Amino acid sequence: MNYKALLESQEKPYRVFPKVTHYKNSITNERYFSNYLSYHVMPTIEELKKDLAYLTEEQKDYPSQFAFIFFAKNAPLPESIETYLADEAFDLENHLIFTNKITNLKLSPQKQEHIRIEALSDDLLPSYLAYKYEANLEYGESYAQQMLADNKANLMKSESRIYLAIDGDQIVGDITAWECGDFIEMDDFSVLSHYRGQGIGSALQRRASKDFEQIILITEEENRLMYQHQGYQEVAYYWTALQSNRKR
Repeated sequence: MNYKALLESQEKPYRVFPKVTHYKNSITNERYFSNYLSYHVMPTIEELKKDLAYLTEEQKDYPSQFAFIFFAKNAPLPESIETYLADEAFDLENHLIFTNKITNLKLSPQKQEHIRIEALSDDLLPSYLAYKYEANLEYGESYAQQMLADNKANLMKSESRIYLAIDGDQIVGDITAWECGDFIEMDDFSVLSHYRGQGIGSALQRRASKDFEQIILITEEENRLMYQHQGYQEVAYYWTALQSNRKR
């Protein structure tokens, strides 16, 4: 199974070429994961340079200058491409695709019973918008404002399912879930730092995966041991490269 293609099936392509697909959203033009090139096969160094020039032209009117590349699944980076990207100040990151049946996972019990898990609703939307805005400020005011406007317009119309961990009237964690074939994809998963280690993340995963047999998710290399400890199995990987004039 092409797990990378399965996960990208949630996105609408802007253009599809023989070796690469271009995803573009000029409304959220500050969001890297809405504007990128995704290779089906590993390009040559000449093809990569040509595609980067194309991407620069496509994004010339964007407020921030960046280039984001997804390379083909399970494909090691050729030394020539890795050297070129390093010379051009790209940050390289290995993304891991994990999956398993829900029944095989070892999710921690929730230690704080007063923290409740609720689906996003119209009543909770204002608090959630504020929560996400504060989190997105890490990537700059312009990005946070743009995502706030997009969330206001589209969150309640989205096909995704959003679940919140709430302590009293404070949101302390969230997870977004997408139906992805026979899987439920876990996306945009977070718990406030001082609430971690209490089983809240596991509680969010359990609620989001209800009525599904298998989970699929993408994470960075630094999270490998955590997800392996929970029972997830790596099924694929792909490299990404990001060049940006603002911090991620």
